[in-house]
Amino acid sequence: MTMHDQVRDLVASLPSSPRLSDVVHAVSGRVGKPVRVVDVDGPSWGGLTALVAQHDHEAMVLVPTTAPPLYRMHCVLHELGHLVRGDTGAAPTTQLGFDAWVSGGHVCQRSLDDRPGLVGAGGADEHFAEAFAYDVAQVLLAGTVDADERTYG
Repeated sequence: MTMHDQVRDLVASLPSSPRLSDVVHAVSGRVGKPVRVVDVDGPSWGGLTALVAQHDHEAMVLVPTTAPPLYRMHCVLHELGHLVRGDTGAAPTTQLGFDAWVSGGHVCQRSLDDRPGLVGAGGADEHFAEAFAYDVAQVLLAGTVDADERTYG
């Protein structure tokens, strides 16, 4: 099943005028365990914008409290895309202290800049997650454009 087919199936299961929480709930059903979105305040996240902590009993999408609302939505949708695809994350060769502390689960850093020992972020999993986030965001944001935004396209 293609990513677009998976998005179409997921969107078909959503109520009319869906919210981000509806998407989180739908993804929970797809992965067979609860998914929680947790806003985390704390030390600098560095180049990390969000992450998934996967446990046997639940998955948590962690996002910094400082993320602006639209960017936060994109980050959450991106991480949900990883869950829908079945991505288990990078191999546990490099644990980040902050990540391990926050999650207590399988959380690993992927390289955004080809650092040694880390899995690259440019693969099929990242492409799927990004495309998933974009496609689902279009559904969530449909109908939210006001008259001024319609004027300017």
